[in-house]
Amino acid sequence: MITLAVLGFEGAAIRRRSTDAAGFPNAPEPIRGVEATVFELRRRGVRVALVCEATRSVAEATLAALGWRVGAASDGLGVVDALVCADEVAVAPPAPYAVHHAMELTGTSDVRQVLVAGDGLPVLEAGRAAGAGWVVGVLTGAARRDELEAAPHDAVLSSVNDLLALAVPAAPAR
Repeated sequence: MITLAVLGFEGAAIRRRSTDAAGFPNAPEPIRGVEATVFELRRRGVRVALVCEATRSVAEATLAALGWRVGAASDGLGVVDALVCADEVAVAPPAPYAVHHAMELTGTSDVRQVLVAGDGLPVLEAGRAAGAGWVVGVLTGAARRDELEAAPHDAVLSSVNDLLALAVPAAPAR
């Protein structure tokens, strides 16, 4: 049973940010359907943590621009249980620390019940190094299918929205 889904923020939850003609980042854009997927995962009793390549201040500004927040409330879209940023761990992925910190923040004690999903090799490698029960590549970001399939993985999906059909059980609302 999966009790924690650790999602790569960039590429799995939001589109990697492009820049405009002047070199400024465009507004963040969620992957289509991801808010409803996160809501449904949480409704099923799965905690959701985002792992971000950016610093806490940049990640919080991005969350705010999306209208998302970190919180315990299960009602509403755009709520996640935890946010782990690059400046909060000793070594960023592919080291396992971001996954372990997400577990710590969400009170998850069994790494075999953790699913890690991301669009690039570092997040997949971090999931495997952490001992996650499921490591899933998603095709909504940086890496191509052949690159993700060459990395340690249990599945490669079109997007995080496909997680609901994977092995995430339906559970009563918490």
